[in-house]
Amino acid sequence: MTPRLLRTALLALVALALAFAAPTAASAANDLEIGIADENVLTGRTPGGIDATVQKWKASGVDDVRIFAQWDKFAPEVTKTKAPAGFDAKNPASYDLTVLDQKIDAVVKHGLNVTLVVTGPGPVWGSQEPARRNGAWKPDPGQFSDFATAIATHVGARVDRYIVWNEPNVKTWLQPQYVCTGKRIGAASCESTAPHLYRELARAGYAAIHGADKGARVAVGGTSSFGDRFAIRVNATTQPLNFLRTMSCVTSKYKRIRSGACKGFKPVTGEALAYHPHSVTLTPGQADKYSANARIADLPRLIKVIDRLTSRKVLKVAGARRLPLWLDEYGYQTNPPDEDQKFSPSQAASYLQWGWSLAARNPRVETLTQYEWFDEPLGEGDKAFNRWQSGLFTADG
Repeated sequence: MTPRLLRTALLALVALALAFAAPTAASAANDLEIGIADENVLTGRTPGGIDATVQKWKASGVDDVRIFAQWDKFAPEVTKTKAPAGFDAKNPASYDLTVLDQKIDAVVKHGLNVTLVVTGPGPVWGSQEPARRNGAWKPDPGQFSDFATAIATHVGARVDRYIVWNEPNVKTWLQPQYVCTGKRIGAASCESTAPHLYRELARAGYAAIHGADKGARVAVGGTSSFGDRFAIRVNATTQPLNFLRTMSCVTSKYKRIRSGACKGFKPVTGEALAYHPHSVTLTPGQADKYSANARIADLPRLIKVIDRLTSRKVLKVAGARRLPLWLDEYGYQTNPPDEDQKFSPSQAASYLQWGWSLAARNPRVETLTQYEWFDEPLGEGDKAFNRWQSGLFTADG
């Protein structure tokens, strides 16, 4: 997008959020927090410098910055099948957290809050099946708990909001999504497994973070807004609402499941539900035609699901009567620069304002985070458009 168009869009988003945050005589409106997520800015890979850009965020009305603490980025010897001899996984000094500290410090010194996503993939030795040499494959909840303890111990004085895992319904972050058996790989032979893996990771991460940072608020979920309708392969993307139901060991009709991976079920607990309501090829007013997906237009659908789960106590709320929503990723990719995308920069600017107005009007939404500040640089050849082009500014600023 052009800088002028998107600067206008951002100011409009801020104005919208502030307008809806102001209480009226009739009722107190939603106090929507404005978030930004752009790791490239905080690691110095974008124009203008880290400090100058964070100052712009502050001046623009941004409240919160999402930052990743990715397990395999900080753990030692990540390609080995065994952790180093004598490795103390709960001790922050066992990890090189220099880059994480730089990112957090760049944000908090300007008075902005940090939401820290403690996530995999992990090191190979953190997998339950390290012989596969894939850190995203069946991460061990106990070892993830140790990592989460180390991180929360280290950052607790500067951070009070966390999310356990990023997009656990997507193969990039968690594998396998399904277990497929038989000669034909298809819907009839594939059974959802990632929600069960995530349930144990979320329970372990939640307990570890609270154990190290007593005043923390911890969100769970963090799924993408859509998935594959049919599971025809091991790592098909799981539809988000099906993911939440399976994680909570209920059927699509909310009947309890007590066998298989649900035997001995214990629910996930969170202070909030994180969610990425990207609309992608839909406008903010268009609902997803598949009922197990939920875009920004489908927030009522998402809320209905989580309320049914919490009312049945198969998903637990801490610190509130109903789970609030942290929409920690939202944006529109544009054409140009990405020739594979549907919407122009001017359309995207309009749709961003529309989407933000929907969030601001919804009393369950606490935070909506723009993803990203700058477009990511284009790649080369057939990978030219593999990166995200949803920034409020072009890659060159």
